[in-house]
Amino acid sequence: MKILIAGEPTSTMQVGLDTGVVLAAEMMSRGFWVDYVNLESVDWRLSQQEYFRKLPIQRIHQVKPLQKEPFELEGHREEEVTSYDVIWQRLDPPVDERYIGHMKQFAQLPKSILQINNPNWNWKLSEHLLPQNYPEFSIPTYECCSLEEMKKKIRDSKGDMVAKPLHLYSGQGIEFFNSSTSDFQLRDYWEKWKPKIALQPYIPEVTTQGDLRIVVMNCKVMGSVLRRPKPGSRLANLHQGGSAHFFSPTERQLKACDVISRDLISKGLYLLGLDFIGDYLTEVNITCPSAIPQINQVMGIRAEKGMVDEMVTLAHLGPKLGID
Repeated sequence: MKILIAGEPTSTMQVGLDTGVVLAAEMMSRGFWVDYVNLESVDWRLSQQEYFRKLPIQRIHQVKPLQKEPFELEGHREEEVTSYDVIWQRLDPPVDERYIGHMKQFAQLPKSILQINNPNWNWKLSEHLLPQNYPEFSIPTYECCSLEEMKKKIRDSKGDMVAKPLHLYSGQGIEFFNSSTSDFQLRDYWEKWKPKIALQPYIPEVTTQGDLRIVVMNCKVMGSVLRRPKPGSRLANLHQGGSAHFFSPTERQLKACDVISRDLISKGLYLLGLDFIGDYLTEVNITCPSAIPQINQVMGIRAEKGMVDEMVTLAHLGPKLGID
């Protein structure tokens, strides 16, 4: 198989924490041809023909997971992008004009190429708002499209509310408000993150228990990791200083994973990172789901092996997948 990983500059990858690195190592161990492209080095505003002609594709010669530069790359070369069997979309948010531009370029490629995840959908759906689609499993989630709407929700709340910018990730931009928060603070937050933000009731279990990430690939659970905030923080994200721990998902959490993954797979969203606080779903990560190295650490497994197995299954189905 011939595979392309499309993502960030490799120098920005966090040592020992990047899911793309362990995936590349596993795919190469099976004899697959694996290339890498740093999307930050090509202008998304180019015409489709120019964009794909100028992609700075490099073959991964060797993977060194615990080094600052995890990939030993060969020189740039021109490559026909339609020659790939699989493209892994690993560009981190923010889901801004740049991100959307890159995804729209890749969305033009033939559907016979397996893209994980489908670039036509992984920016159209908000990771913070997707819980609205599954209210039977989720914490109430509100989309606020004006300062007045945001203020009303917070003023009417009986406890703390969690505010999240729609386009960010890994806990960035999250703040906590309550009914006594000043108008000035709320206005300042809104002006910084408008035109839309997500609001959810604060769940205290995030500090007493943690925030559970369950990774699902092709409707199969690959593993899970409980993330606990550092002392004095209410943010459990590993990028915000949270620590990784073992936790067995509950029956309700596993049921949510099954229902949601079977729903989203029709859109070509094969790889999901579902986040739970207690039994409540809080986010569905689709742009660049991570945490596989931490899952491996706490569960004593190699979850990337199962992910690559599912990739092979999906790639062999090819155009039969019938995604939107």
